Amino acid sequence: MFLCAGAYYFLSAQMIINKTFVAPEVRQMVGVMTCSDTVFCVVNGWVRDNRSSARGKGKGNKSTHKPLTGRPKLALYLLPVFDLFGLVIAFEAIRVAGSGFHQTVGGASIPIGTVLNVILLRTKFSNEQLCAIGVVMAGLAVKCQSLMQSSEPFPVDAFALVIASCFGYAMRGITMEYLTTCKSPPTGDRMTLQMSGCGFFAWLAYFLVAVVGRGKVDAFVVNPFRAAVASYGTLNTFLLYMTHAVSRGLTSKGVMGIVKAGGSTALSLAQVTRASVIVVMSSLLFCGSDSRQCLDLNGVISAALVVVGGAAFAVAKSRAKLGNVKKKKTSAAVKKTPKNTGKSTGSSRSTATVTQRRSARNS
Repeated sequence: MFLCAGAYYFLSAQMIINKTFVAPEVRQMVGVMTCSDTVFCVVNGWVRDNRSSARGKGKGNKSTHKPLTGRPKLALYLLPVFDLFGLVIAFEAIRVAGSGFHQTVGGASIPIGTVLNVILLRTKFSNEQLCAIGVVMAGLAVKCQSLMQSSEPFPVDAFALVIASCFGYAMRGITMEYLTTCKSPPTGDRMTLQMSGCGFFAWLAYFLVAVVGRGKVDAFVVNPFRAAVASYGTLNTFLLYMTHAVSRGLTSKGVMGIVKAGGSTALSLAQVTRASVIVVMSSLLFCGSDSRQCLDLNGVISAALVVVGGAAFAVAKSRAKLGNVKKKKTSAAVKKTPKNTGKSTGSSRSTATVTQRRSARNS
């Protein structure tokens, strides 16, 4: 679900940007995405509550979830900061250098996320996992080499923006992983609503100051939107925005599932795998109008290596989990055995002592 919904969400966002429904200064994609996530979480919570009430579990039951305090509470409030930072910077990089460059350099989220995991969460990776990450990095290196050898100048400013967005997204993943492992973890919908709600109100404040406050509503929103709708069609515009919003909500739901199952590094690898799919689809859909989206042989090799590395990491992750479970069971069994032996030995000794005393009395 994450790959399909995520790929469509990004491709539809690229189409919305290409159609120029509003001016770039509006940063409409941030507002659309955060609004979509917020509505999706509210509707999902409403449906879940109605189902619980219909089954008789919703009324009269008090929530046993304890409020977060200390570092977990601070992490929950830092979560939307990292998410919004990564989102805004990422779309600025796309505006400057195009989505192809962003998707390629965005693979740097893997080493960045790995290093931050080791530093902040003391995560240990197996040799198989490190080899899989190496395969992904090899695929990214192939693509980056082709970009370096291109006749066009290397976009240093866009490169810095992508690296900054990778840091924001990596910190978001680590924060979510930390929250899922605390004593009273918030639900996935709670974390998504925290990010999307804060992000939407932050974008709304920016819109009121930068667009409405400057009297640029007609120039930035009304006039471009009318022109774009006139050429693209009212129904097509409505379907484009609606399907984009739904795919964005499903993608956010998938993000929480991946973090809960495999951690922030698994999320980074899933995003890189999705990026490879997006690069291929972008070449098919947008190459004719934007030469930066075209896919060459190096791009095909890069995408293949990234997908293979992502699959290898998933397998290595599952093996590591199974190994940890077996070790825990073995250690638990070893701990129980001496205790039981000691108890049985002590009871047998006490029984022998009582028998000897009784025989002495009878004699």
